[in-house]
Amino acid sequence: MTGPRLSIIPARAATDRSLKPRDLQVLCVLGRHTDDLGWCTRSQVKMAAEMGCARSTVFEAIERLMAAGYLERHVVEQSNGRDAPHLYRVILDPVHAALSTLLPEPEEDVCEASDPADQPAPPAGISAPPAGPGPAPKNDPLRTNLRERAREVTEKDGDEKKIEAEGWALLKNWPGFDGMPKEPAMRVWRTLDAEERATARRRFLPWLTLLRSQKKSHTPAPSTYLSEKLWEAVQDPADAPAAPVLAAPFGKAWGARRMVVLLSGAGPLPEPKGFSAKLIEQGGEMGRRELLSRQATFGFPEVSRMHQLAADAKGWTLVPEAEPAEAVLTMMAACRVGSDEYRAWKALHDERGWPWLPDPGRQEWVYFPAGGPDRLAEFEQAVRGNHDAGGREAAE
Repeated sequence: MTGPRLSIIPARAATDRSLKPRDLQVLCVLGRHTDDLGWCTRSQVKMAAEMGCARSTVFEAIERLMAAGYLERHVVEQSNGRDAPHLYRVILDPVHAALSTLLPEPEEDVCEASDPADQPAPPAGISAPPAGPGPAPKNDPLRTNLRERAREVTEKDGDEKKIEAEGWALLKNWPGFDGMPKEPAMRVWRTLDAEERATARRRFLPWLTLLRSQKKSHTPAPSTYLSEKLWEAVQDPADAPAAPVLAAPFGKAWGARRMVVLLSGAGPLPEPKGFSAKLIEQGGEMGRRELLSRQATFGFPEVSRMHQLAADAKGWTLVPEAEPAEAVLTMMAACRVGSDEYRAWKALHDERGWPWLPDPGRQEWVYFPAGGPDRLAEFEQAVRGNHDAGGREAAE
């Protein structure tokens, strides 16, 4: 046998349902190379080669592992400014977020602590309880420090998660940068203060509008937008539009946007060739099915991209002009995966030449227009503005 024989990772990760299989695999790969203190230096490119996947997949797994508290990363830069393989630490025993609630409060009748001068001092940098078998006094430094540390960790983690979520909502589907690593931009995002982050998000769409009006053929990288504060080129709009919203895959807003695009009709298809062209030319049922199959594959590029991201549990960014109207959202309903209604929707997609949903994995419910395919016409009327949210006829 060649290579490491063991991988040292926290046992709790094996049953953590919030982790994806790739997350656990990345954690195991890092666990194969850690030293006695849990540290290792590992290139994401080499890890991707070991696992047989894209580097972006490794990067995203590392981000999730860090957010979940399984991994710590220290960015390493060479003297010439270029990135080097980062330092990672597999966190085996994190601080319990609720540690302050686990420590019992001291009894009111506890005797006062003896004179500190009579007690040996703890080692430098370490808080230790007073000597002796009795209960700890009220001012026990161990209890105080642990409570404060638990509180700081909880507050810090909450703030960091919010900052990370806002950053990914802005950067995830940056125009022209699909599949490109966003970590350089996230590093800059984390250095901005709260006001700068809010302004960067608020002025993002006006900034894109400015680029289009200037007929720019290239959208600057997200890291450039943040580091150079390009949002300062535009003013706050009088009626500031909402920031982009990340719609969760298979959710209500995601499903509504998907159906709106499908109902708008297929786009132009590439010219068929070879056997496909021959089948279509011959017509009949085989030709019709081939044409519908090609339409499902090539006719709805936005939906196809939504499906690709959803297969990796990634949402879809909705800009204000693409967000479904409230009347449309109210007509969406949960549909259980594998139910008769679910199969009826699948049959309708096949019949119309629409791309069907990717494998929902553990997702038990997906959203479709309420009432099933038989009431799709009502939903389509709402999309076209012919009905209000209650389904009543709207004034022309």
